[in-house]
Amino acid sequence: MQWSHLHKRNFHYENAWYSELGFKEFVTDAWHMHSPNSVVSILSSCVANMVVWSRDHCNKLKSDIEECRRQIETIRLNSSGPSQEHVTSLRKNMCRLLSQEDAYLRQREKSHWYINGDLNTKFFHASTTARKKVNHILSLEDDSGCKISDSRGMCNVAKNYFLNLFQKQYTVVALVIQAIRQSVSEDDNVMLTTSFTKEEF
Repeated sequence: MQWSHLHKRNFHYENAWYSELGFKEFVTDAWHMHSPNSVVSILSSCVANMVVWSRDHCNKLKSDIEECRRQIETIRLNSSGPSQEHVTSLRKNMCRLLSQEDAYLRQREKSHWYINGDLNTKFFHASTTARKKVNHILSLEDDSGCKISDSRGMCNVAKNYFLNLFQKQYTVVALVIQAIRQSVSEDDNVMLTTSFTKEEF
């Protein structure tokens, strides 16, 4: 969408804006504020408002994503643990940021397709290669803090990480058991653990 006659610089609507918190309400309020005017005048005013709004919103998605990822990782490593509401809020924020980044990249990719041709051009192959490079993991850090960059080593780091994360943890359970009030007597326990007899069937 371009309004070159409405603003000194061409106005480009960003699809990522739509998911930004408060954006729909902002546009609605801006539209109603100028509603007595003509449609062209309203659009011109809304464009000017959005240009100002965009200076403080959706202009540093990468750093926002990294900061949110850092907070989630900090919570994961924190033994005391925050409230579940805070964890849920961070996860929702991460999903929104990733969705905005995807919309941002797709919008630019789509414009490049229109400009540079169809699936059989060099542009298609170059674009695919570039995307593969962006998604390629170059190194991982193991438990001791060493950076591993070879393929086999990174596989082992990932494997050990999930093994440690999901495997059964061996802890001292005696203290926990002692704190539980006994509700089954010794006689009841003997009766409950006795093998079934043929008559009972």
